[in-house]
Amino acid sequence: MSWERMSIEEYAAFKRNGGDRVVKIKDTWWVEARPFFFRPLFPLSRVIPGVANYPVQSLVGGVLHLVPEQVPSNSNMNLFLYQDIAGYALEGMDKKSRWVVRKSMESFHAERLTDVELFIAQAYPVYRSFYERTKYFYKSERTAERFFAQWARTIFSNPKVKVTGAYRQEKLSAVDISYQVEDLIIEDVFFSDSLSQQLRVTDFMLHVLREQASRSDARMLFRGFPSGKESLDRSKLMRGCRMMALPAHCRINPLALYLGKTLMNGSYRKLAAMIAAPEQDGKEN
Repeated sequence: MSWERMSIEEYAAFKRNGGDRVVKIKDTWWVEARPFFFRPLFPLSRVIPGVANYPVQSLVGGVLHLVPEQVPSNSNMNLFLYQDIAGYALEGMDKKSRWVVRKSMESFHAERLTDVELFIAQAYPVYRSFYERTKYFYKSERTAERFFAQWARTIFSNPKVKVTGAYRQEKLSAVDISYQVEDLIIEDVFFSDSLSQQLRVTDFMLHVLREQASRSDARMLFRGFPSGKESLDRSKLMRGCRMMALPAHCRINPLALYLGKTLMNGSYRKLAAMIAAPEQDGKEN
């Protein structure tokens, strides 16, 4: 169940087909992560600061991006990354983590999903359970079955996107959607039903993902940006993922920043977490 590598151009086309607003400026693809706020679509893209290198609409909102080496930065950008993915092995984990994964393996088995109609029928109830538990606001229209089906057909239209399911007694319990862009594996979406959480399905699926990544030709595994919710971000750190703080440039329209803080508090918390200075406690995250 390995990945077939996508180019950044293919990745941009896939995200556009899925409804994301993406635009190419010079050699960089940008995504509008929030209204008028842009970051590079490929999370590790490095851009020289300058208005001419940004989408015009960002003048209303703002931008956040990594900068090349030797280029001054005014911020940092935090990303959750597994770096030494080839070195992953269950036997190399601490005793408690090994026990948790092995316990989860008693309840679940993994399968790659390739039939979109079967996926819609099986995964929609799982997604509804996930949404009711988390109240996850992003793309909340997918809680309506017709929008969920539309999203699913976009995913399955690209054979390079890998959809993995965790099954318990032949019932789908969790879904992980990932792909490899250049030499980076990107975990895009994960959702599970509430009962499976109690049986450690998150640990099971992460083990499957990391084990498969260890056999790939990718260099790193990207698990997203900080969410601003301490429990969610801490859970990734507890499972061995490192939060990397890389030199970046952040430019935000002061009015947009004020409106974001007062009217879109969730988005503001996420931005604050993405650019927060790393803890100075001598510990690795």
